[in-house]
Amino acid sequence: MTRALGKDADGPQPDRGRRTVDAPAVARTPTGRKLQLAALVRHLREKRQLTQHEAGREVWPHASAGSVQNKIARLESADTGITPEDLDALLRLYDTSDVHRRLASTLNSDLSQRGRWQGYRSIYSESYRRYVDLEEDAELIRYVSNERIPELLQCEAYVRAEFVHSTDGIEDLTVRASRARQEGVLLRADPPWFYAALSESALRRVQGDEVVMRKQIEYLVALSERPNITVQVVPFSSRSRPNVITHKGILERFALLRLASPGVIGELPRHLDYAFTKVGEELSWSDEVQHYEDLWSRASSAALSPHESRAFLREVARDFR
Repeated sequence: MTRALGKDADGPQPDRGRRTVDAPAVARTPTGRKLQLAALVRHLREKRQLTQHEAGREVWPHASAGSVQNKIARLESADTGITPEDLDALLRLYDTSDVHRRLASTLNSDLSQRGRWQGYRSIYSESYRRYVDLEEDAELIRYVSNERIPELLQCEAYVRAEFVHSTDGIEDLTVRASRARQEGVLLRADPPWFYAALSESALRRVQGDEVVMRKQIEYLVALSERPNITVQVVPFSSRSRPNVITHKGILERFALLRLASPGVIGELPRHLDYAFTKVGEELSWSDEVQHYEDLWSRASSAALSPHESRAFLREVARDFR
């Protein structure tokens, strides 16, 4: 049985209420707004029962058939933008309401990434930039990790321990980036719900030394006591649930990010879900969201409860004294 999302089995659910067209959840970042716009225009086209080719031909009548379909397909997958004039023509074709036109115009504004990835943010690769943006936009973040503490949960000592022999200044940039991500996501005034299922191996694998690891485990305990953060541990073995396979085939590293639907509740899915997987240091976008939903269910079900996990974390911290 899948463990209920929440601080405990009877705790709060990660649903901050139904949003309406009059109060849409517009993403904070250009990446999130682009994805919301893509979902909105795809929904409006399908509602009018038009193909991508039919829609594109009306907006760009002098372009080739393949070109117009490609433009709509790329717009609906958030691979490209659209000018305000072309967006207005598309919405007129879709016979869109004034409310939806205002929403689409808002989502299509200020999508430039110019200058956003300078300073300490320059350390992120292209794949990471998309992830960092959606992390900030997410209403719900679920993370499964083995061998390593998730970046959003790392204390400064743990981050610095990765750069023992670094002399190029990247250590300070990384620490600043880590702190900014935590403050901008987990510790802000209206934070997302954050759930982590951590392999015991992530707690036992020493980064730096025992002092660093004790600080890191104590930091995890402190974060887990915040109302929006739930940390669960999947131990190497479970005497209380001997029939549960706690490790093999479950703890692949991945993140599930859930954004609010762009304001068309009742017609669009209530959420936009995205999966990111990590192999080594490479981060990739996955379309197989349901696969990772299933893995999340297995990992969180195999994990100790939040209360048990805090007790387990305190035991591990004592082992590092």
